[in-house]
Amino acid sequence: MSKSFLNLDSGDPDIEAPKCVKEAIIKALKEGGAWTHYGGRDIPRQFQETVVDYYKTIGPEYKPENVIPTAGSSIALYMVLTTVFDKGDEILLWEPSYSGHYSLLNNMGIKMSVAPLKEETGWHPDMDTLQEYVSPKTKGVLICNPNNPTGTVFKKEELRAVGDLAVDHDLTIFSDEIYLHFVYDDNKFVSTASLDGLKERTINIMSFSKTFSMTGYRLGYTIVPDKYIEKVTLAHDLATRPTTFVYAGGIAALKSDFTYVEKRKKTYEERIDYICNALNEVDGISCIPSEGAFYAWFNIKDLGIGSDEFCTRLRKEEVGMRPGKRFGLKTDHYVRAALVRPISELKEVVAKVKNVVNSL
Repeated sequence: MSKSFLNLDSGDPDIEAPKCVKEAIIKALKEGGAWTHYGGRDIPRQFQETVVDYYKTIGPEYKPENVIPTAGSSIALYMVLTTVFDKGDEILLWEPSYSGHYSLLNNMGIKMSVAPLKEETGWHPDMDTLQEYVSPKTKGVLICNPNNPTGTVFKKEELRAVGDLAVDHDLTIFSDEIYLHFVYDDNKFVSTASLDGLKERTINIMSFSKTFSMTGYRLGYTIVPDKYIEKVTLAHDLATRPTTFVYAGGIAALKSDFTYVEKRKKTYEERIDYICNALNEVDGISCIPSEGAFYAWFNIKDLGIGSDEFCTRLRKEEVGMRPGKRFGLKTDHYVRAALVRPISELKEVVAKVKNVVNSL
């Protein structure tokens, strides 16, 4: 891959973590002791208490024991899925949704019942038909809010409908909330667990990777209701835990004033506005601006080629994007671009997209 390659494939932010995060980790390394050994219970406990204080500003209040630290959000989701599902059980989710969710569920042998998010409804779910996707084997529902790749920010009434369905069928709700601070315009993030009667059946999946640009730090956590603590703790004993000194960075991030996060939000919003407007001017491509997260999810159906071929042609132009077919069963005429490059480089991307379109 050349130095001029413009990689919009993965959601790895184009900026380092906040200064306070790096300084806290360096200080912990210099101090050594518990920070560079197993850490005992005290350091994870400090982290858990910090998470509790942070999360009650956006959702319900938990006990430190409800917070299970993990080495990123993917292992967090895997861990909690193993405590709820057996092979052959069924989970409800939407398409498009994060490609990693599909891979994980396939590998675990969990059957997926996939409800569509449609472009004509602005990528919001049709709650009137949701009941059709639930069977006697359904044990849970997986929500990515804001959604990757569409940027959908689920409305309170939509989450309430999901919650009512979960109560009626005794389902566990898995709420992936890693983009919760990147919500634009008049949209508002709502914590699923904050809705009446849902705290005790909602498992939150959280990460520092996107909010604080800490992808390489591998720090995340899950917040689980009391009834799952024992089982998840047993699974956690076998899972990869965060590096001890990285806890110091996570604590510093959550105790910061979030100025860093607000600046990133503004930057991503500007990039979304630019790229979607620019792509909508390209013949054969259409793009609905994202309500949240930091992706462009655009339609290439009128080009007459699938997403793999489009991305292969684009790669020859030194641009990487992710084929839409990885985000669902019927999403091959879409492409996802992670907006992790400055607008000056996104302008180059648009020019190269035009080159691909003009070559067809």
